[in-house]
Amino acid sequence: MDRGKSYAEELDYEEDHSSFISRIMSALLTPLSAVVSKNAVTAYLGTFLFFVTAICMIFVSVFAYGLFYYNVIPHVGLERIVHLQFGSEAHPWGIATLDSSLVSFQPYDVHVELELPQTPSNLAAGNFMLDLSLLSQPSTSASTGENSSPQTISHSRRPAILSYASPLIDISRKVTFMPLYILGWQREAERLVVRMMERVEFTRGALNIPGSARLELHSQVEMQVYAAKVIFRAHLTGLRWIMYRWRITSFFVFTSMFWAVSMFSFSLSWIILPCFFASSRTKKQKGEVKAEDEREGPRTIKQEPVEQLGFQEAEPSAEPSIRESNIKQEADTEEEDEADSDELLHDPGLLHSSGTSGSGTGIENDEAAGLQQRRGHLFES
Repeated sequence: MDRGKSYAEELDYEEDHSSFISRIMSALLTPLSAVVSKNAVTAYLGTFLFFVTAICMIFVSVFAYGLFYYNVIPHVGLERIVHLQFGSEAHPWGIATLDSSLVSFQPYDVHVELELPQTPSNLAAGNFMLDLSLLSQPSTSASTGENSSPQTISHSRRPAILSYASPLIDISRKVTFMPLYILGWQREAERLVVRMMERVEFTRGALNIPGSARLELHSQVEMQVYAAKVIFRAHLTGLRWIMYRWRITSFFVFTSMFWAVSMFSFSLSWIILPCFFASSRTKKQKGEVKAEDEREGPRTIKQEPVEQLGFQEAEPSAEPSIRESNIKQEADTEEEDEADSDELLHDPGLLHSSGTSGSGTGIENDEAAGLQQRRGHLFES
């Protein structure tokens, strides 16, 4: 008995301990249920996707601004070396090929840079003329298939002259730079820059953009030239000037604008697309239900047999018949009671014998009790 009692106590202790632990765990996990609920997980996933998209859009915005800057801002400085040809014609000339760096509707300042040695013939030449022609790209004839000669898009002639220096100044300069001349770090030459065109613009079209530049040097005497260059300087205005002069500020401003537009478009798509898919899904379900109804055809109502209906109609009439049978049984019972009471009145010994025979069977006692009960009912009535 003691062992069974101790075992029962251990079971009760374990049940109480487990219920206590379960209550503690439920109390601790109840605040966390809202954190790990389905709606919370959906919110976490949406927030994570939003931040990932925002970071990706930053890189996309940086790339978009770089592409925009490359297409909007032209090459500010374009230099091409002109190789002059001497002896073939009366005046030295040369052609420089230009690439597609030039853009339409962009003002350019065109310069010619000459490096001339300070020889007696160059100093004696005095003023000389520079002739610059901007030529279009050669086009191919559709009928003959031959290349036509390029057309002149822009032409300019400008004078130039070497700087004059008196003999005293010239000797002083040579004495000062004598070590550099001896070491070869400097030579006796002058770099001459002549502005040939100012704010020249080219209309839209491939044939309106210069493909080459022709330079001629016109002088009464033959001149010596170290090098010749054609330089295009873009004259930026408006937005191009701001983006070129304020590069860092423009980078942050335009990148932020690209990012804001990208995030707005993404958020708008995030809101509209679920509604669109939900409506299309609802329409699809309605179409499937309609198609299923059309396949099944008109529905018919099952007809019950006539006999069953008749049975159901006759069923309520069973209640009056049951009531009549109960009334009939009660009437029969009253008649039996009256008959028994009459028998007792005519034969009192029967009542006496039944009353004195206390040692009889249970059936006799029951019969006597029933007779007495019916007799009592009779006298009461």
